[in-house]
Amino acid sequence: MKHLKLNIILLMALFVASCVTPRKTHYLQEPDKYVPDYPEYHTPADYNIQKSDELHIRVITLDPESQKIFNSSSNSTNTSLSSSYRGLYTYTVYDDGTIDFPYIGAIEVAGLTTRQIKHKVEDALKDYVKDCSVEVRLVNNYFNLITEKSASRHQLTKEKMTIFEALAVGGDLGKYSDRKRVKVIRQMPTGDTEIKEFDVRSKEILESEYYYIQPNDLIYVKAFDGQFFRVDSFLTAIGITSSTISFGLLVYQIVKMCIPKEKTAPAQ
Repeated sequence: MKHLKLNIILLMALFVASCVTPRKTHYLQEPDKYVPDYPEYHTPADYNIQKSDELHIRVITLDPESQKIFNSSSNSTNTSLSSSYRGLYTYTVYDDGTIDFPYIGAIEVAGLTTRQIKHKVEDALKDYVKDCSVEVRLVNNYFNLITEKSASRHQLTKEKMTIFEALAVGGDLGKYSDRKRVKVIRQMPTGDTEIKEFDVRSKEILESEYYYIQPNDLIYVKAFDGQFFRVDSFLTAIGITSSTISFGLLVYQIVKMCIPKEKTAPAQ
């Protein structure tokens, strides 16, 4: 009987520990003691173009011949684009940080923003086209999301997308996703890979440089450690535990009835 009671107590402890409480899932709470301090960071920096990025560059001019020369899809250096981008005038950023532009040749773009590239191409075209404007857009404008539910790839639908907007686009996190240890893996302009871990339940995330998602970011959220049972609420845990105890007692009574009692010898 002692062993049965001990097993029941251990089982109840497992169910209670497996409960998912609001403290584990709600966003923007008061920070815990272990939440790291982030440097003040209020204005997100513009994305700097890196090698292997894909750029859509369109020259806008009233000259139809110039339109044909600079906006021909045959200028594209990438043939593996998805169907939504085929037909655009795309240029791959080479390992040396340049793109190969018609008539002009190599233009160094790595480390620049799309706005800076726009002005640079316009200046380079002054000797070829009069009164032109240039439109520059990043084609591979995606981020990746891996959670305990699924893995998916999503387009950045706005220039400044927050971590919460990115999670919402991905369908939000599951009940068993560990919001305390969310990782953002980011490719830096230097070629290095930087991994940042933070707690999205804390309001401190608003001051992090990773509050805004950049193209090619990977957001990784694992499940809770040691999640043996998955119970959605404390009431559910109580119900399961009560049923388990009742079943255990029933089994104990059946076993007790089946075991014959030892006969005691009559007193002399």
